[in-house]
Amino acid sequence: MDPRVRSLLMARLNADVSRRRFIQGAAGMAAVTVLGTGAVSAAGRKPAGRTPRGAQAGDEIGGPLNFLGYEGEEAPNVSKAFLEQNGIVMQPKYIGAADDALTQFQTGGRGQMDLMASNKDFQRGVLDAGIEFMAPLDMARIPNAAGLWPAFKVAPWVVRDGVQYTVPLIWGDEPCIYDPAKWPDGPPARYTDFADPKWAGSLVWLDDPYTNIWLYGRSLGYADPSRITQAQLDAVVEAMLASKPNIVAYGASLGDMVDIMVRGDASMGIGGWAGQLAIAREKGKEFAVASPAVDGTFYWSDAYAMALDAPNPANVYAFIDFMMGAEPNAQIAAELGSGCTTAPAWDLLDPDVQELFPYDTVRAEDGGVLYSQQVLPPQQPDGDIVNTGAWTDAWQVFKLS
Repeated sequence: MDPRVRSLLMARLNADVSRRRFIQGAAGMAAVTVLGTGAVSAAGRKPAGRTPRGAQAGDEIGGPLNFLGYEGEEAPNVSKAFLEQNGIVMQPKYIGAADDALTQFQTGGRGQMDLMASNKDFQRGVLDAGIEFMAPLDMARIPNAAGLWPAFKVAPWVVRDGVQYTVPLIWGDEPCIYDPAKWPDGPPARYTDFADPKWAGSLVWLDDPYTNIWLYGRSLGYADPSRITQAQLDAVVEAMLASKPNIVAYGASLGDMVDIMVRGDASMGIGGWAGQLAIAREKGKEFAVASPAVDGTFYWSDAYAMALDAPNPANVYAFIDFMMGAEPNAQIAAELGSGCTTAPAWDLLDPDVQELFPYDTVRAEDGGVLYSQQVLPPQQPDGDIVNTGAWTDAWQVFKLS
């Protein structure tokens, strides 16, 4: 495995769970939910009739491209030759939280930021709140985006009121990872089926309240597991407690989780990632990933956006269009252990990589689950709907019970 690719995989595998889920998701949503209209005021509402510079055409390609996003999504390997050929100098800064870029934008960074990469839940929250942050995109300047899977053309974190604001780069799900030698049939039909004594001494769970509460809420039949009452949350904890006797360990990270399985201490992991397969293979173990047939799982996606008043819009458009090309999009997906977002890229993936993710999900003309699915609970209580704090408290109760 290429050393740079391995480094990126390991960074994701060994990220602290709070950074991976809560900070990148819930904390980012906090900026939207808590700041609300105040955030709009801080950034300033767009004056009537004004066209953001980031939406204008005519700037020449070349010079700096200021990137702010998740490490690896500036695609240093994939885009190296493209950047050199076009005289573009990538200037990356990395975020640990989804709202880092928004904070920088609102505290003097406006007019200095070009290309951003963040997750769909945060981007959807920004658009829902009407916060000035992401520039409307002129899709005529990103012709390769025509190859996006249908789900990535209509989702509410991509398009709002007929205007496109983001261009999805990668996506994936949260499957179970397991040893097929011990479990040839894979995971059971429902997460609640893990309460069966046959799973004793086999389970490792990611130490993450959001993954597990959402998945068990789904298993209990809640239409939207991200929006549940205290009574429903209590029922989720009871359902998880039924499976707890079969848990041997909690993975502090995705890397810790796969190490536990490689050692043979567990054979079925809940809340995994397809990228774990590559690291396990390096350590001599062949695992598989799948989701319970009835309950399924949840999905994530990271997307590019351009900051309002970006100083180098031509470079942003050129770079995004390049990354939407078939070969670059296939390469970044394979490098980051993720799904590609364009149909032409899928044709270039190895068959074993194609099979890692359920592409029927993103082929859905109506956007499918990626259109409607929310994963994170509200940052603040919403009527009788409990918030992130209630979820984290419930998780601690579960672990201590």
